[in-house]
Amino acid sequence: MRIKSMAALAVLMSCSVAAADAAETAPFDPATVDIADILACKIDGGHYVGFSMSFSDDDSPGGAKARGWVRLPPPSPTFSAYRLPKPLNVFGQTTSTVAFKGSAMMAVLDLPDATALGAAQGVTNVLAGTGRFMGERLVDDSTRVDPESGFRFKNRSSLKITSHPAFPGKTLIGCEYDGQLQPPA
Repeated sequence: MRIKSMAALAVLMSCSVAAADAAETAPFDPATVDIADILACKIDGGHYVGFSMSFSDDDSPGGAKARGWVRLPPPSPTFSAYRLPKPLNVFGQTTSTVAFKGSAMMAVLDLPDATALGAAQGVTNVLAGTGRFMGERLVDDSTRVDPESGFRFKNRSSLKITSHPAFPGKTLIGCEYDGQLQPPA
């Protein structure tokens, strides 16, 4: 009985945090989220989770099918990729492909060298001298507290740029979102 009570309390508290967040911002509709905003780390981690859950449901208004996205053959076991119905302009570049890896969504650019893009975005290459590019810039590291429950939602998002063997001759740029619900201190 105690385990059920604790699980119910955790669900109630997470709903309380979500309700507090909803009161602070306009209602979130995953079907209308701007993909460029996701890629540029302009939404919070909670909204990204809402988008990704909606996106993975083919029958959802925000899902890949509803958006006209075509799933491409997996470029590697860790990535999934989609062709967009029309080109998307992001970071001064145009792409027709996006990829997902873990909690990150990235634009796949026809850019064999990410050095200039990294400099323009303030992202340092931690693999300099290797012929590859990998780096990130922290965009948000914040915590919101639900005043009623004391539960906290820690949000972390970072802009990532990488060249990856799964996409030869391409550069990937996008945002990785990490959100954690934390119990009261």
